Amino acid sequence: MQVSKELLDKFIKYSAVGCISVLIYYISVFVLVELFGRNPILGSAVSFVIMTYFSFLLNRRFTFGSDFSYNKLIRFLAVSAIGFTLNTVIMFLVVNVFTLHYAVGEVVTTLIIPIINFILNNYWTFK
Repeated sequence: MQVSKELLDKFIKYSAVGCISVLIYYISVFVLVELFGRNPILGSAVSFVIMTYFSFLLNRRFTFGSDFSYNKLIRFLAVSAIGFTLNTVIMFLVVNVFTLHYAVGEVVTTLIIPIINFILNNYWTFK
């Protein structure tokens, strides 16, 4: 299967935006959990919402070069809701079921969710 240059370019931009978004996410989690003493699952959930806001703005503009529309926003939020649900379930399993440090959950979510989100956003949200 050959990947087109356009798709590869989008994925590279998406990855760059993703790095910025993940940085926002990790800083938010750290601040909420370590500085404000919040529960890691709650901190992760709130941080995911903060990250989603910045991710939509950056991806709409830089990755997909798309104009704003409420339809795209609704689709992006639907994709984000899927990611949010996966994020919360994974964090719950890692922290409460497997009793591992929340940072392990952060790594697992970082590896799984971006790939799913790129596919859905590229072929559905911003198509």
